[in-house]
Amino acid sequence: MNQPGQGQPQAGQVEITIARIYVKDLSFELPKAPQIFQQQHQPEMKVEVNVTPKKMNNNFYEVTLNVLLDAKVGEESVFMIEIEQSGVFEIKNASPQQLDHILLVFCPQTLFPYARANIDQAMTMGSLPPIMLAPLNFEAMRNQREAAPTQGGVH
Repeated sequence: MNQPGQGQPQAGQVEITIARIYVKDLSFELPKAPQIFQQQHQPEMKVEVNVTPKKMNNNFYEVTLNVLLDAKVGEESVFMIEIEQSGVFEIKNASPQQLDHILLVFCPQTLFPYARANIDQAMTMGSLPPIMLAPLNFEAMRNQREAAPTQGGVH
């Protein structure tokens, strides 16, 4: 016998199911290899993050977390990584405000550890140390997006 809070969700309660998490696109560039390994450098790192939700059908949504890392010394590129970490989420019984929060905060928070692990694996395969990106505040990014709706994506 199921009691409230166990097993089945209560009527009207928001339900979120992760249907699939996958890498949609991954690019790693190390344009100055192998010469770059013979140099000591402290590259300047530019990080860009975008979240793109897309309704599929019924209650299913694809959310893509795009992370771009561009490391340069002066104008010379040391490495560049871009990943599109995606997930398909089934979301039921959410109000429009709840849905916005789920798609722009909960889903990217779920995807971020996968993107970070894939970035670090690409760095290791390129014979570079892993970056271990710090956790991101997707709530603050959502608020920033609402404050500047004319800009595309979450930065």
